[in-house]
Amino acid sequence: MKAIYTTVNSRKTFIGKHIDDTIVREFPFNTATLWQKESLSFDKKLLGYAEENGVKSFAFTDPKRGVRLEVSLERAISDGVDGEHGEGDQWYIPKASMMEVGYCKTAYISEEVVL
Repeated sequence: MKAIYTTVNSRKTFIGKHIDDTIVREFPFNTATLWQKESLSFDKKLLGYAEENGVKSFAFTDPKRGVRLEVSLERAISDGVDGEHGEGDQWYIPKASMMEVGYCKTAYISEEVVL
């Protein structure tokens, strides 16, 4: 398990957790820039990391609402679109491409990787 960070605007920014074969992003969905347009995103650097590290899926979890949405790496690539919205290059995935699964909290992870 690893906590994944990147550098955006000269500061280290947490972007997800690599747990088993999944990258998990945890945040209140209503704070997501494109939530109203039915998309969620992650830093585009995660795509390369995912392909190089045996990742099979991405999970977006909303701890406030207890919701978890998952999408396979293949579907994230095929259905996603490139974009930028003030936080660096982002990869946007339509919520329609994701499947809601049972919510579970993730543990604190101290091992880090910076992309």
